[in-house]
Amino acid sequence: MKPCQLSWKWLLLGLVVLLLVGLAVLPRQFGTSSELRDRVAAELSAWTGGTVTLTEPVDVRYYPPLSMRAGFVLSNATRLPLVQSIDARDIKISFSLPDLLLGRLKIDAVRLSRPKIVLKDTTATPPSPDQTPEALVTDLLADSPIGVIDLGRGTIVTASGQRLASHLDARLEANGGGALSVLGAFDFRNEVVRFAATNGETTETEEGATAPITVRVTSAPVTAKLSGTARFGESLGFDGDMQAEMDDVRRFLNWVGMKLPEGESLKHLTASGTVHWNGATLLFDDGSFALDGNAADGLLAVTVGDRPRVEGTLAFERLDLNPYLGVGAAESATTKGAPFDWALLKYLDADLRISAAEIAASDMKLGRGGFTITAKDGAISSEVGELQLCGGEAGGRAGLNLSTARTRASLIGSFNDVNLETCLQPLGLEVPLKGVGSLRIDVSTGGKTWEELIRGLAGGFQVTAENGAVPINFPQLLAAGVPPGESSWSHDTVTPFETLEADCRLSAGHIWCQSFNMQTRSGLISGSGGVDVGRQTLDWDFLIANPVAPLNASQLVMETPPRVTIRGSLAQPLIQRANRPTLGDGSTQTNPESTQVSPR
Repeated sequence: MKPCQLSWKWLLLGLVVLLLVGLAVLPRQFGTSSELRDRVAAELSAWTGGTVTLTEPVDVRYYPPLSMRAGFVLSNATRLPLVQSIDARDIKISFSLPDLLLGRLKIDAVRLSRPKIVLKDTTATPPSPDQTPEALVTDLLADSPIGVIDLGRGTIVTASGQRLASHLDARLEANGGGALSVLGAFDFRNEVVRFAATNGETTETEEGATAPITVRVTSAPVTAKLSGTARFGESLGFDGDMQAEMDDVRRFLNWVGMKLPEGESLKHLTASGTVHWNGATLLFDDGSFALDGNAADGLLAVTVGDRPRVEGTLAFERLDLNPYLGVGAAESATTKGAPFDWALLKYLDADLRISAAEIAASDMKLGRGGFTITAKDGAISSEVGELQLCGGEAGGRAGLNLSTARTRASLIGSFNDVNLETCLQPLGLEVPLKGVGSLRIDVSTGGKTWEELIRGLAGGFQVTAENGAVPINFPQLLAAGVPPGESSWSHDTVTPFETLEADCRLSAGHIWCQSFNMQTRSGLISGSGGVDVGRQTLDWDFLIANPVAPLNASQLVMETPPRVTIRGSLAQPLIQRANRPTLGDGSTQTNPESTQVSPR
């Protein structure tokens, strides 16, 4: 035998002897299985601040890898955040053999099979300042006697016994100095959630301990990633970057327990930017956001609680409000469905300041605008500071109460220098009226559908306009008889006006204008009438004065000026010279089928 081979054999033999001696010494050094079990239970109890019991049967194996198997029960763990108890039928504990040979107990790894983790009821007994989850996490990471913890097929339940998560598989690995890495997955309400987190070594500062941290959460309802610095002081904090994405916000909110109805809005949410977390509020101080195809930049803060709160200042290039007005691809503003898709504001409070270079709302032609949205307990109000509307400007305030099944809405505002024709159509008034005018409005309504809201309109408005035209050929009506039924809106020959004034009221879905005066080059045209907004019909009477001597109340009675009636649908009404120019005839009493007389 060669000398080299001989030395290797002696070395191998020495290692075998050393191993046998170690195996013989270990049971004597640590005692029986029961004694080792008690020592391990005491070590884990001291670390968790609770009572750890390793239940029978206990199986200790002294040959490598040195390990112990038993049942596991943990209760009253004062140093474990949010955990009331852990119960597992099987725990496997692996020890560091070199440390045991030197007389030290060091746990390399712990594996819990099918553990049941019961959370604490923090609402019943709030933690003291030195026992907050943040403080406990800091202590645990800095003083962990375990290298690796594996959880297999675990279950998490509340203190009342409600299951929160199942099929929990996780691996926690302590890397020394408070460093930790976590990787795993669990089932939450029929969705698989995968997570991964790492944090570096903890550093002590004047404000408290800090550590670099990265967290990633992936699931079908939401994906998110955080990367930055965690702060472990009086409260848990974070400063860094965040990216989050939800394909359907309704799906996510329903998934976490906030029940929202189906709708066309709250789709494709993305949020990214620099964030700060102080234990209760997540703040994007310069974030980028997108929702329902609307992209914005600005500041946004979300505060968690029984009723979450959203605050922020957001700037949009283009803001499409149609998804929130119940006007989508499958419905229009005249449907009998829910009138407003703002159900989310029933569950949270908001204080938002919004500006946009362009705003879309139904068919309204809007330009640059700025407004606020304030929501509290389902009551929503909005202040419009500036809004380019129909070539002019608008301002005012609107209110919306969604706290009950019956929606309440109100609007007080002013519209200046707007194009009348383009503004009347989106309001459901298909009257081809031209001109530049101003509107003062104060209306309110209530209902469960758009139809009910229209029928419930109440309030008033005043209209003034100038340099416009009405689609009626008044000179032709006065110059010669026109057979009833053959005259409607005239798009070819209109009657220009210099000024127009109207004072109107709304009630039960009807508009009634008790005063209407229009000054034309041929004279003053005065009248009154109404519009049924729901049925899209109108009923008006006009009296036409002498162009040389404008009318006053006494002249209208004494001189019996020519009279014109307009009745029927808004789209194509019947316009004719009345058979009797008597002021006392109400418009609703005049027969639209009456025969026509020649004008004077």
